[in-house]
Amino acid sequence: MFVTGQLPFLIPGLNSKDVCLEPPQPTTDDLLQVLEDVRLGYILSRFDGLDSTCEWSSVLSLGEQQRLAFARLLLSKPYLVLLDESTSALDEVNEAHLYKQIEAAGITYISVGHRRTLYNHHTKVLHILTTDPFSTQHNWYIESINQDTGLYNLSTQ
Repeated sequence: MFVTGQLPFLIPGLNSKDVCLEPPQPTTDDLLQVLEDVRLGYILSRFDGLDSTCEWSSVLSLGEQQRLAFARLLLSKPYLVLLDESTSALDEVNEAHLYKQIEAAGITYISVGHRRTLYNHHTKVLHILTTDPFSTQHNWYIESINQDTGLYNLSTQ
């Protein structure tokens, strides 16, 4: 399982051992491709290529940091990822692009967020209500999303 959040954990380097924390290590071509896939190919020319070592949170925007976290996610190829506000600093176009990338990679994902644009990338939404935890009433419900019509169907099963 892989978890990435609104403020991603970033390791100082861009080389294969820094980008992918678990074996197998990606090739240089893999690294270059995944940076292009998350629309960060240009950062190599801003810094010292794949040998760059920077405090990324100081030199990259939050949106770039989030895309770098997605690059690590795509290279790690986990079965499941929890995305906690992981696209909060991105516009809708880049958000949609990154979700398409993880779908194309066959990665199952669960998103936590407040943006309604996340609904475009899911078929179900779990709402957890803040009610009395000792009550016998449901304090959650599931909303099914029909992507073709945009209609929602509520259930508490």
